[in-house]
Amino acid sequence: MHRWWRDLSEGIAAAGCAVARFDYPGEGDSEDTPVRLASACDAIRGAVRVLRDEAKAEEIVLVGLRFGATLAALVAAEGGVDRLVLLAPFTRGRAYLREMEMQARLVDIEPDGTPLVKRPGLLSVGGFSVNADLKEDVAQIDLCRAARPPAPRILLLGPDLAHLAAKFTQQGSRAEAGEFPRLGCLLTDAHQSSMPEATRTRILDFVSEDAAERPGRSLCPPAADTTMTGAGWSEAPLRFGNGLFGIRCQPPAVLPRTPAVLFVNLGAFVHSGHGRHTTTLARTLARFGVTSLRMDLRGVGDSADRPDGESPLYKLDAVGDLRAAIDVLTEDTARPVIVVGACNGAYLAFHAICQDPRITAAVLINLYCFDWELTHGGESYGAKPARHISAYAAMLLKWGTWRRLLTGAAPVGKIVRSLARRSTARLIDKFVKPAGSNERSRSISARIADVRRRGARLVVIYSAGDLGLVDLRTQLGSLDEAAAILGEPVRVIADADHAFSAEPAQAALLHELRNLTAPRLAEYQTSEQSNPSSAGRMSIALQGPLRTA
Repeated sequence: MHRWWRDLSEGIAAAGCAVARFDYPGEGDSEDTPVRLASACDAIRGAVRVLRDEAKAEEIVLVGLRFGATLAALVAAEGGVDRLVLLAPFTRGRAYLREMEMQARLVDIEPDGTPLVKRPGLLSVGGFSVNADLKEDVAQIDLCRAARPPAPRILLLGPDLAHLAAKFTQQGSRAEAGEFPRLGCLLTDAHQSSMPEATRTRILDFVSEDAAERPGRSLCPPAADTTMTGAGWSEAPLRFGNGLFGIRCQPPAVLPRTPAVLFVNLGAFVHSGHGRHTTTLARTLARFGVTSLRMDLRGVGDSADRPDGESPLYKLDAVGDLRAAIDVLTEDTARPVIVVGACNGAYLAFHAICQDPRITAAVLINLYCFDWELTHGGESYGAKPARHISAYAAMLLKWGTWRRLLTGAAPVGKIVRSLARRSTARLIDKFVKPAGSNERSRSISARIADVRRRGARLVVIYSAGDLGLVDLRTQLGSLDEAAAILGEPVRVIADADHAFSAEPAQAALLHELRNLTAPRLAEYQTSEQSNPSSAGRMSIALQGPLRTA
């Protein structure tokens, strides 16, 4: 969703209108403030002030999606908003809470179909949570009770909105309603990054109407300083490489050659929802003196598109994105770099540490497979990754799998055809391609041995029952055999979700990162104390474009 939201913002800006995107308190890259209805509305008011004060905006248009649309309507009703775009808003808060509860059961499932591990009593979907206080606030919302329309002009797109548009029209607003095709797919599939062109055009036309008729106006440049600070950390957005985006998080004083951590995207998730824990980890590590960079791969989040226009998931050329990020982390000093990735991020982290000697450790979380071609020879990656044949065998041991087979919910024919294609491709690789024709024909254990010979570490962590454990056993043997090859035990964490966003998983991950960074920090801090002239130096963060957080 982030991707097409960004695309829409860029389209509005291209039409000549200043745009501010922001994260609500406690979400994305904003500070960890408990979310209440009042604080969420305050965030919208703050974005409006930025547009008026810094961009000198003459008219204000709010564009919101789902609950964000409902919040936009509440704020707009206070006055000062000229146009309003409501994309599939919730008319009543109780309906929103009911849908959240239903979506939690449908969306938040692990790759093997089991429910996602969650904190008891917390309502959350896709990593976005509604606490008890916010639930109480939301339950009182009812847009139909509004005494007057929230804005003079309103565009409503989504199902069952004609009645709300009619009400606003009766109250004196120019309101129009329309459909929002493929809305469900856009909301539930993080790999789907584009909205229908007709929908996009309609929103752009509504928002930017009359913008071209004001040639005399001038826009102020974005604020020069986009640094955000908190207790023990400071952050700034970066543009680097060939269109890559990231956020560098630093402690108050940066010592040369201290370890730095690079966080890689989990699939197509950015720093919100299931990916938000990287923000929390980065700021916690900064309080311990560790610099970090949480990056967006090309084709994800706020980075540029890939040349092929596809997703970077399980594409080996995306390792180049990691190397560009490491260039940023090591530009001022030759500090050791630790790469942290989950699922696809773990896949890229493994191949990066095999290629780049600047990486001294890689934390591989729920690594689905070490090498896509070894495991899925010839099979392309889709939104749902193809599984190794032994993974299907493991799934047959679960009652839920048999229930799906017996009810016809599982695509048996598609699975059989996929396995047949993969087996054929593996036979071709084995008997047709010459042995040793490329680096990737080497075994995983041989590549790990090369990494260990140069003194680098591979920390491999799984949530209990994760499908990636199948490939681990296929490539390295039992957990004990894998530990012997890796040089340290494979960590298997109970009550951990695939994204490692649950609290027990986060505690375990922070523990591993502290173990990796603390000895080196102590070593370098002792060295710095004996060299006072270098103590307390601060790195200068590069400044990026205006970003409201």
